[in-house]
Amino acid sequence: MNVLVLDVGTSSMRGILFSAEGAALASAQCPYRADYMEDDGVEQSPSDWEEAMYGIFRSISAEAMAKHADIDAVSITAQRSSVIPVDRDMIPLHRAIMWQDKRSAKICRQLECENEEIFRRCGSKANTVFSAGKMAWFRKYRPDIYKNTYKFTGVADYLVYLLTGNLCTDYTYGSRTLLMNIYTHKWDADLLKLFEVEEEKLCPLVPPGSISGYLGKDAAERTGCREGIPVITAGGDQQCGTIGQGVVQEGFLSVTAGTGGFLITAVEEIPKNLQPNVICNVSSIKGQYILESSVLTCCSAFDWFCRNFYEECSYEEINRIVEKTPIGSNEVVCLPYFQGRSTPDWNYGATGMFSNITLHTGKADLLRALLEGICYEIQNGIDVMKEYVDVKHILINGGLANSDVFNQMQCDVCDIELIRRGETDATARGALMVALQACGVFTTVQEAFQCISRQDKVSFYHPDRDKKEKYQKCREKMNEIYHNLYM
Repeated sequence: MNVLVLDVGTSSMRGILFSAEGAALASAQCPYRADYMEDDGVEQSPSDWEEAMYGIFRSISAEAMAKHADIDAVSITAQRSSVIPVDRDMIPLHRAIMWQDKRSAKICRQLECENEEIFRRCGSKANTVFSAGKMAWFRKYRPDIYKNTYKFTGVADYLVYLLTGNLCTDYTYGSRTLLMNIYTHKWDADLLKLFEVEEEKLCPLVPPGSISGYLGKDAAERTGCREGIPVITAGGDQQCGTIGQGVVQEGFLSVTAGTGGFLITAVEEIPKNLQPNVICNVSSIKGQYILESSVLTCCSAFDWFCRNFYEECSYEEINRIVEKTPIGSNEVVCLPYFQGRSTPDWNYGATGMFSNITLHTGKADLLRALLEGICYEIQNGIDVMKEYVDVKHILINGGLANSDVFNQMQCDVCDIELIRRGETDATARGALMVALQACGVFTTVQEAFQCISRQDKVSFYHPDRDKKEKYQKCREKMNEIYHNLYM
């Protein structure tokens, strides 16, 4: 059985046709870019995803045909929390409001007095990243669009509809809305009332790993695929990436250093001592939950810096520059909050900052300080995770994980062995494992992982104990600056 996985990221969409054993038979990728606006808005046209999806399908279908390989199923995983309002004909009424959009900050601040109850029901405090604030923003600032909205869809929901004609959203996306009760897996009437969103404007909820429908005639003609093949909603990109890395049981923690940074660990049940310093979401593995902490800017901050200060340099040259710059970046400290801070305190007003700059400071110091700041904030999140889970293994993935220099830096900051498994396709591989279980090839996702990961290339990074104390002092300095500014 061959599965075409669509991995819908923030900066690009990738399609990979996998065999049931995990071999990549064909692939295609399409980049795109959201628009960052002056009022903290971040938007993107839904047509970007539609065109990218059909282009990827056609490319992979042609390559598969040339190799005499069938496409037997489609599995979709996507970025979470972005919102597309559509009318009854499923035509978008507005550009998608992206997960990074912060225009709902005022609405979320007004609900801070309700945070205890919000967290108790949905596993997160009110925040600008999750979907409910964006829907409430439409109600308040774009009332005509809100009134005419038939459904608010996520990116994955929209693409599933284009392929199958069916509307649904799975629990992993539902748990990123602030509107789904994480205990019942149903839309919560009290949360809907708080955010003033009607339930009829939301898609029906289904478990991750569900067959959402079957490829329709029109979609088959546009994609070059066979009509009637199953389309599976595999769950959110971070949930799938975590599975692809091997976080399929407690004790493992995944660090995905992509556009943003996501720290995720698996739990078999919602912790009884759960506090709002983490997020609790539904896992793509049925019956499991994930605890999550996040850094809102990782690759996005690094790419911004390189575009402005190292535009002519290759990544290999940039790695060499970072290696030559001493630990502590010659006293420069970076607060990596270029889109605000998420967990543990959801500070929408936090901004990126470089401190201790003198006439002796060079751009290499700023570059290394930025990467160190990201590592320190990731370690802050890991420290919180350890309140709930005995973290024994850390696995790293994402765009920044392509750099051995960054991986070693993170390893030394964490003072624990770091593991990088396979290539940069952990999210797609996780979506493959979920789909194979849904289609009956494997009994469990864990069984799928054990089979598919056997041939993985695995890299290990070992901490340098002599660097631990230096990094710890630098992290304390960064946290002290943040505390003095915002607490």
